[in-house]
Amino acid sequence: MKYLDEYRDGELVQRRLQELRQIITRPWALMEVCGGQTHSIMRYGIDQLLPPEIELIHDPVALSA
Repeated sequence: MKYLDEYRDGELVQRRLQELRQIITRPWALMEVCGGQTHSIMRYGIDQLLPPEIELIHDPVALSA
C-alpha cells in the first residue's frame, strides 16, 4: 500500500537510527505536543528504539487526551 509499506522497512529504520547515533553530540529533549504522536510512539515502540541520548517529554495535555 502506498505510503504505508515505506514505514515498515526495518532496514531503513536501522539506517536512520544509525544516522541519529552518529549526529548526536549531546543529549536531546524532544516534546510530543499531540496525543496522537505520543500514542503512536508508545504503541509502535519507537521510544525503545531511540538512542538513550534522546529523551522524550510527553506534553501533560496530550497524555490526558
